[in-house]
Amino acid sequence: MTTEVRGLIIRTVDIKETDRLVTIFTEEQGAMTALARGARSLKSRKLAATMQFCYGRYVLYKMGDKYQIKEAELIENFFDIRQSIEGLALANYIVEVLSDVTVAEAERDLLRLSLNSLYAISKGLHPVEKIKAAFEIRAVSILGFMPSLLSCHNCDEKNGDFFFDIMGGIIECRACHERREEGRIEHADPHESHIICILSEGAKTALGYCIYAPVERVFSFKISDQDMHLFSRAAEEYILNQLGHSFKSLDFYKSVLR
Repeated sequence: MTTEVRGLIIRTVDIKETDRLVTIFTEEQGAMTALARGARSLKSRKLAATMQFCYGRYVLYKMGDKYQIKEAELIENFFDIRQSIEGLALANYIVEVLSDVTVAEAERDLLRLSLNSLYAISKGLHPVEKIKAAFEIRAVSILGFMPSLLSCHNCDEKNGDFFFDIMGGIIECRACHERREEGRIEHADPHESHIICILSEGAKTALGYCIYAPVERVFSFKISDQDMHLFSRAAEEYILNQLGHSFKSLDFYKSVLR
């Protein structure tokens, strides 16, 4: 039985002399693992379409509970990602996140977000810090952990500086936060740990934009350098705490930016 899918190669493992085991994040069925026999041979028609970061069309043949790649056609290889160490490090972080969260079900918005992110990196359309933060907050929202950032959780204030409760996924205005610090407002769960990120109005607006904007427009916003720092820290803290762990590729990304 054969199945035709479109997807992004998010992980590769070279085996034997010329074979390659790949994980494809597909439009149709989520993450799928398949064996590409002879794909590493220079004469193979599968070579160009079975490398990491490649987006392509794949005809898969199922044998028992395993898949083999019968045909592979390259659509986009995002080759220019490799032109900068920062871009390559961010791309590796993106696909490691996908490898960690994808399951065997369709998640087209997450695939589209990832493809748009890799395209933006490869073409140098935006600073890597902006691409990274926008990807993080939108990805975790797609996965079902969307925070409530439109207004203060207590008084519905929409303007000014805010405090982002990372574990609770809510924000508080400065006045409510001060009342909480004074003991006049209690946490919904006082026994739960709380990680707080400060958000300027600009950082809050950027986070909200990335959550609700059409996927193809997720990077189309302006932000100051000062707001970018707060926006980036909040997005990273949120995805790491919602997923419950960090990533080796994120550590490497940070090391190359120092």
